[in-house]
Amino acid sequence: MIENFQLLQLITDCLEDGIIFVDKDYKVKLFNQNAKRITGIIFDKYASHDAGKIEEGDIVILADSAIGEDDGCLSPKDLSLINIKDSDIRANDCILGIGVYGNAEILPVYKYLRGANLNEDFVLEANYLGFQIQICIETMKKKIHIRVNGDSYSVSFLGSFGHMVIIDGKSGVIKFFQAKGYTIRKESIKEILHGRKFFSKDSKEDPNVIGEKIDDLFMGDKLLQSINSVLSGNEPFIPNDFFEINKRLVLCSMRAIEDKQGVQGVLLNIQDVSELEKLLDYRNQILMEVEKSYTNRTPIYGDISKDAFAEFIGNSHSMVQLKYLAYKASKTKFNVIITGESGTGKSLLARLIHEEYNKSSPFIEVNCNAIAPTLFESELFGYVGGAFTGALSSGRSGYFENANGGTIFLDEIGDLPLEIQVKLLYVLQNKIIYRVGSSKPIPIDVRVIAATNKNLEEEVMNGRFRQDLYFRINVFPITIPPLRERKSDLYMLINKILNKICTRYDFPQKQLSGEALDKLLRYNWPGNVRELENIIERAITLCETNWIYPEQININDFSQAATSMQEQMQEAEKKFLKDALIRANGNKAQAMKDLGMSKSVFYEKLKKHAISN
Repeated sequence: MIENFQLLQLITDCLEDGIIFVDKDYKVKLFNQNAKRITGIIFDKYASHDAGKIEEGDIVILADSAIGEDDGCLSPKDLSLINIKDSDIRANDCILGIGVYGNAEILPVYKYLRGANLNEDFVLEANYLGFQIQICIETMKKKIHIRVNGDSYSVSFLGSFGHMVIIDGKSGVIKFFQAKGYTIRKESIKEILHGRKFFSKDSKEDPNVIGEKIDDLFMGDKLLQSINSVLSGNEPFIPNDFFEINKRLVLCSMRAIEDKQGVQGVLLNIQDVSELEKLLDYRNQILMEVEKSYTNRTPIYGDISKDAFAEFIGNSHSMVQLKYLAYKASKTKFNVIITGESGTGKSLLARLIHEEYNKSSPFIEVNCNAIAPTLFESELFGYVGGAFTGALSSGRSGYFENANGGTIFLDEIGDLPLEIQVKLLYVLQNKIIYRVGSSKPIPIDVRVIAATNKNLEEEVMNGRFRQDLYFRINVFPITIPPLRERKSDLYMLINKILNKICTRYDFPQKQLSGEALDKLLRYNWPGNVRELENIIERAITLCETNWIYPEQININDFSQAATSMQEQMQEAEKKFLKDALIRANGNKAQAMKDLGMSKSVFYEKLKKHAISN
């Protein structure tokens, strides 16, 4: 057994990885410099303060992304210590607050919300007792900033987090601020508010961890269980695995250190997952673990079910926000307008909103840019026998009648002719339709969900869309973000599509090589989810092994390959035709059917693009 831990400390301080040795009594005997950096015992000191404790009259500034889920398990009741006594604040709420410690006479300033899944930053600004204060939780970047008179105190976080700055009530100087590793220093919001002393942040004084019990320093059941398993002799070696050390994700391997008397301790080798460039060999596992960790932590808005809108893959903040808005829309009969680029899934979202509301009622989908202008009125509202040349003698009901009692989905509503917009407005206002050729009113009870990839406000300004109709359908707007703006969802989405397509075509399950995955992650996805599905489907078709390689990922970056929108559209059309033929194994009749094209149009396009097979 090595006794000279001082020498070993000097040697391990030269290593790039974090090294920790825990003896058989679960006490820390070695903790090298990089382990201290990774766990936050030492950190870049951009400011300092003396040791001390909170006192009556001190000004407390705090931000907590999820009350009760942060490292110190702050409770709504604890907020009364700074005079925030609001019975509506609950566990898991996000709060920003400023108050005076132990003084019930000075009113606090605060704001809170249910959950923390907004796309926008959550910000509180105030001039409080002469101090200019700004608190900001950057949800997407996972950073919290507290600024006092222009000086900034910032922290990054992975899951739930609480950040605090204290201004000395007597001198007006910064008395305390949190920094990376505050959990090891026992400096959570709750602990400090309840009178625990805090360390100074000068260049010398850092918590001494040598001799401390490992479970007094680290939270994380999986980590502590694994250490116990090694020390008890059950597992002499645990290869690289992902662990949380005080809610920071690390890659860690463990090895038993033995002598003739048996296991004397466990050596931990830790690496910071945030330094992804050093962990390329574990790229896929890292993405999976981060996604799993993020999914488990994502709070659910209100009473929304975890399974609601599960077909919309993604747990990024923008997707959680989207699902929440869709869920709220499904609980009313308000008209909904869904905006977003082509391929983002507007028709899928419309159907899911309808099914969440009343799955048994009719859902009628109308593609407005696929109807000839002269047929719009008869298609939407139906006609009576003999109304025009070619009309059925028995007449025919239109889409609105067929949707009675349910939902009509008007896709690409921005393409409606102005004369039809007038009649649609009348229907929405009066809940009555007239078949073409009839003066008999037909009452209808239909909820309208519309969708467009156009900017309707610009269309209104340019006179191509009626303003009164825009206001009528824009009761509950929902925007689906493009795939390039939610790339954190890509890994989960790729795997879901991969499994779905393999199952649909009865292929053995396939996996992406690291290079193939890189190619998909780097691409900007102008065609969004629809393009992603087509590319993966083609790759699966071409792949004859269980692994998909980058050569089988056929991505054409039209932004570089084509110089005009028309050329890009031509390239896209050619690609869809070729892919359809590949999926149909060269069977043109099947490809034609899959694309929903008539024979004449299909062969005309084959000729146009010089596709022989």
